Amino acid sequence: MNLRQIRYFLEIAEHGNFTRASEVLNIAQPALSRQIRLLEEDLGEALFIRSGHGVALTAAGKALRERATVLVYEFDKLRDVVADQSEPRGHLTVGLPPAISHMLSIELVDAYCRQYADVHLHIREGISLDLIAGIQQSKIDCAIVVSDENQGLRSEFLFRETLFLVAPAAEKYDLNQQLTLDRAAGKPLILTNRMNNFRVAIEDAFGRSQLPMRVLADSNSTSMIAALVAKGAAYSILPYCAIAAALSQGLISASPIEGLFVDWAFVSPPQTELTIPAKLFHQMLLDQIHRKVEGNNWLGAVMTTTPAPIRADDQQASIDMLGNGP
Repeated sequence: MNLRQIRYFLEIAEHGNFTRASEVLNIAQPALSRQIRLLEEDLGEALFIRSGHGVALTAAGKALRERATVLVYEFDKLRDVVADQSEPRGHLTVGLPPAISHMLSIELVDAYCRQYADVHLHIREGISLDLIAGIQQSKIDCAIVVSDENQGLRSEFLFRETLFLVAPAAEKYDLNQQLTLDRAAGKPLILTNRMNNFRVAIEDAFGRSQLPMRVLADSNSTSMIAALVAKGAAYSILPYCAIAAALSQGLISASPIEGLFVDWAFVSPPQTELTIPAKLFHQMLLDQIHRKVEGNNWLGAVMTTTPAPIRADDQQASIDMLGNGP
């Protein structure tokens, strides 16, 4: 048994298919099959159940994946730690939620890759719950998530973001005019699904206020929700980061909801020191957030837990920034 065989095994387990794994690994399928057969012979256990639809893990395979994932992760981190610190290099896997893609992720990843070309950056996109699970399973080094206790991870508050009532453009909601939650009561809503912390915050607020909530549909895609609102299908409640692109194109309108917000956090494993590439990513993240939030380019976001009023000059600065690009 060797590390290469373990990596091959984990890739097959990830895809549930030898063909797809061989494409990702850039190795011929017969050679891949031979390495797995040698691994199974060495362990004295079958690791996969083969079928016409792919492969599934046996009990032994599941046990191996659980332990091997951690071992491979720690091996990669060890290699990164002993690398030449004057020239950051190695691998870094970062979890990013799709909602912040337009406002933050694209610019952040582009800047990081340009400045630290010797670091192989892996991006895992997903909702906060999945990103937290990825860190717990040693598949992700660090992530940006909506803060919700974060299940024992090391967590650093980044900023607080107000949620907006989102409507079709024709309704001309004012970005500068705060609404109370009762304005959303009874309206047909398309929201993120219940696995998403945006939805959790919204349902908690409706529950505390004892207001009726009428949900027509839900989706794990905030861009799809914004597109459906633009077509007049319903309303929604989302943070500015998730609707900034549609707002800049004049497809929707929105107003901030007083007292309804989410907190964003940077999370990482509790017992593991951040590698040099991760520390550099963290610092670049803080710099970009500070520039956008303190520069009034991220409407409804504040870098404290005390919500700040949304001003007309904030609105114009945000729209100008979106129109001119990053």
